[in-house]
Amino acid sequence: MRIGIIGAGKVGVTLGKYLVDAGVTVCGFYSRTKTSAAQAADFVKTTLYEDLMDLVRASDTLFITVPDGEIGNVWDCIAEYDLTDKVVCHFSGSLSSNVFSGMEHTGARGVSIHPMYAFSDKFSSYQEFHTACLVAEGDAEAILRMQKLFAEKLGHTMLFIQAEDKVKYHAAAALASNYMIALLETSMRLLEECGFSERDSLSLLRPIVRNNVTAMLEKGPVDALTGPVERGDLGTVQKHLDVLRGGQAEAVYRELGTVLVDLAKRKHPEWKEQAMRECLNNIKK
Repeated sequence: MRIGIIGAGKVGVTLGKYLVDAGVTVCGFYSRTKTSAAQAADFVKTTLYEDLMDLVRASDTLFITVPDGEIGNVWDCIAEYDLTDKVVCHFSGSLSSNVFSGMEHTGARGVSIHPMYAFSDKFSSYQEFHTACLVAEGDAEAILRMQKLFAEKLGHTMLFIQAEDKVKYHAAAALASNYMIALLETSMRLLEECGFSERDSLSLLRPIVRNNVTAMLEKGPVDALTGPVERGDLGTVQKHLDVLRGGQAEAVYRELGTVLVDLAKRKHPEWKEQAMRECLNNIKK
């Protein structure tokens, strides 16, 4: 396998470095910005391509690692070349392989692979990429080739999805990553209103966040659930709502509280949850 990478951002550089370190042949990088491609090629110890056609010719597998909005444009460019029996793969979480319009007329095989992984830094994210679980959809032969690379050779878990479910899948990933950060920020704002500094707020929250995430991942949400909703403590929940009234945090508390009620009901099937639901849904003016 000879992989050419189009795009020299966090995803492209992470994949390139990770694959080269694992003994996989990466032909090189092409990017609209020559400086970033040169930097990527230097870091990964591979070749800088200044002409896209040259990279396509040198590769039997093309990884498109540009931003989502540019994937279709890149495809339109390379679709003009001879792609017979080449695999073309993008790494978007929200787009499917259907973005490769007209691929059936090019002789190429299309696939999308999304790593459930936070690409936090261009030059260090490769170090933990071996922990990433990959979700794929697309042409059967292209998927098979990617399985041989990522699952059989590199040991990744690969799961599969239907093209029409990609957007919902990506929303789930965003809730578990970006929105977790928003929830932490909401908690920190409340603590800062109590007089704590940002540093002290993080210190206060760090153990409970870490322990809860660990418990969720080890036990699952139902068994990890604790707190006033799970205990059916209406008095405490109402006090929380009273002090949060009118602020952004109130809406967050109410919306997520209804999810907690569902979890608590699963944990305690005998629980009569109606009063708690009414408490959380009763928005006072």
